[in-house]
Parts: sequence; structure tokens; C-alpha cells
Amino acid sequence: MADFRPVEANKAHILTIRPAPAATVLEGANAEWVEVQIDLSSDLANWRLQHLRGLWRPEVTKPVEWEWVYTWGSPSFVRAGEIYRIHSGSRVRAATHPLADDLSTGRIHVYAGGPAGAARLLWQRGDYVRLVDAFGTVIDEVVVWPPEPEPQPKNEEAARPARA
Repeated sequence: MADFRPVEANKAHILTIRPAPAATVLEGANAEWVEVQIDLSSDLANWRLQHLRGLWRPEVTKPVEWEWVYTWGSPSFVRAGEIYRIHSGSRVRAATHPLADDLSTGRIHVYAGGPAGAARLLWQRGDYVRLVDAFGTVIDEVVVWPPEPEPQPKNEEAARPARA
């Protein structure tokens, strides 16, 4: 009997997510991204990246809202080792006013928003990002949990009165 392993689950996985800092404006939405690494040369036709946010409302039966962030086209032939960086921002913004994240090498840059007006900030603490195959199976899921901001050290010398 042959060993059966579903191939779909071995094609790709979420590598990392970088949510934008709290003070980021829409013009900086391209600095927010999710990276998906390809593990098996194959076709990712109609695979999608999904954003979920828990609403935590007792009156709602299924307290989540979700949206598709990015969909790979059909066909979408990929090679093992490729890394797709899916930016929350706009492809137009990247072409006219690129950020350092838009120019990083070794990545295939794609954008959730085409026109500049479609850019938005997506990821907040406690959200989920899912990689979903063409049949709706969740292949990978990551909880968005950005690091706590570093506390600013108190400047004792600035608080002391000047000596005469």
C-alpha cells in the first residue's frame, strides 16, 4: 500500500507577518506585509490569503469577520524557495513612492490594493492570517501578535533643575 500524504498541505506556508506600527498612516501601508514561502514547485491557482478578526460579541453566533486579502491567479505556477511578500498597500504607491520594504530583494512583491485609494492597514493584535487552498482548506494560520513597544527611558537629567 502506498503512503498517502496530501500534497496541498506541503506546497506553501506563512513565513512571517509584519503589522504596521500604531502611528502608521495610509501612505505607509506598504510597510505592512505577510510573507508566504513556497515549499513545493507547483500551481497555487486560486489559493488565498485570508484576514480574520475576532469580534468577541456574545450576541453573535460566530464572532468573526473575515476578508480575502490576496488571491493567486489561475494558473499560478510557483517554484520551491520563492517568497511572496503580500503588502497591505498599493502597487501604484510602490511604483511612485517606494518604501524600503517595496525594494527588498529576494522577494516577489504583490499588493492587496491596486490603486493608491485601495491601500489600507489590516493587521491588529489578535487578528489571524490564514493561507487557504483552492478548496477552502486552511493550510496555515498565524496569530498576529506584534511585539510590545519599548518603554521610553525617563530622562532624569532633563527633569532635574539646573544647578547654579
